[in-house]
Amino acid sequence: MSLSNLSEHEKYILLQLSYLDVPNSVGEISANSPHSVEDIMGYIDYDGLDPKAQLKYDAIDEYIRMNSNTPLKEIQLVGYQNNNPNGGNTDGDSYSGFVGYAFTDKQGNGTAIYRGSEDLKDVGHIATDWVSNVEAGIGITIQQQREANEFYERFIKGLDGQQYVFGHSKGGNLAEYVLVNNLEDESLTSYVVNGAPLYYWTLTMEQKRALEDRNTFIVHEGDFVSSLGYAPYVDKTVKLNSTDEGLMYAHGLDSVDFAPGGDFKNASDGASLVRDIANPIAGTIMLAASLHPKVLAYRAAAAIRDATLYILEAAEKGLEKAINWVKEETSKLINNVKELTKQVKAEINQFLADVASKAAILFVKVVAKMGGYFPVEPYLKVNVDRLYYYAQRLEKIKRRVSILNDRIDSLYWEVDFLDMRHVLKADILTSFSYRLNQNIDYLNTTARLLDSSETKLLSKARVIR
Repeated sequence: MSLSNLSEHEKYILLQLSYLDVPNSVGEISANSPHSVEDIMGYIDYDGLDPKAQLKYDAIDEYIRMNSNTPLKEIQLVGYQNNNPNGGNTDGDSYSGFVGYAFTDKQGNGTAIYRGSEDLKDVGHIATDWVSNVEAGIGITIQQQREANEFYERFIKGLDGQQYVFGHSKGGNLAEYVLVNNLEDESLTSYVVNGAPLYYWTLTMEQKRALEDRNTFIVHEGDFVSSLGYAPYVDKTVKLNSTDEGLMYAHGLDSVDFAPGGDFKNASDGASLVRDIANPIAGTIMLAASLHPKVLAYRAAAAIRDATLYILEAAEKGLEKAINWVKEETSKLINNVKELTKQVKAEINQFLADVASKAAILFVKVVAKMGGYFPVEPYLKVNVDRLYYYAQRLEKIKRRVSILNDRIDSLYWEVDFLDMRHVLKADILTSFSYRLNQNIDYLNTTARLLDSSETKLLSKARVIR
């Protein structure tokens, strides 16, 4: 039994373990005194963990206790590095946020496991993880990627057996980075769950093939993070064990179930139909955008989607400062990209403002569900007929935009390659009909609810009178 015999469930157990901090004394590993997984669990201060970390600890502890023959009992920790500001940082002066764990077994196999982005409640994690996430999203090599590669070279590279890199979320991005930069290590493969994809268009053909042949890329149905880039190499799509847990639930490691043998309980090969359709479209747009300096804006806009997730997650937790911090830092990042025009920068900043506004609305809804109180205006005068009128006007505009969109789509087959960017630009400018649908639905729903509420109030008023 060894690392090469791990089931899907056991790989998830190791990924969960990567989110637990090992005490500094345990991190000071020597070749003569490695620690087992059970040893590590015994050293962790359970009462000092936050509730989410306690859930991870419980899941790992239960699995180890209930499965006496698991290969996890035979592997040993031979390396640990925590470059969080509060992580002990025994390996130099880096505060990049990188965290890595290295395990080996008796057969000479080894794996490096990389932690993903951490909880937004700690502003330090926003500073270390989020900014570099945006940079990685537009193809910039980040410090965590370099440190992940150094960690692999120090503890795993050159072992006699199989060599692996595992990662979840941002950790998956680090694992893929190590894989494509060590292709000469023929025994190296990667295992990624809901990973933030590498920027595909700067990879060589050999690196792209490695992501298909030597990389296992698992996504959960509905996960956003794994869709923040072009990744045409999904191996399995796993169904969630619940659809009522909120926006970020699909991304977590506890959102899927496993069969008794350790395989996924409900999974299908390859990507979902939605992802299969979306990926080629995203690929065409991103490739075309890369051909012209001015449309670097669209690379930046793709990275901004990452900010959207963080803002929404922060909103669910009521972290108003985090929302504003992310918005401001993204604006600074965009404003420093010299290749972008002032108009494009203004549009992206407006997009961020819209996201933050929607996040604030989301937070109001969450607090309202919890019984919170928000003061309202004592008197509102709304012309319901005008709401219906505006909805009808938008319907007419939507029909015209739809006709125009169809005509633009047909141009893709008629123009030559050099004119593709003009079609692309026109297509992007007319591809926001979903916003019209949202506005139409909002106006109609608002009018209907106001009409209904007014009728009920009048009825009650007559009874009282």
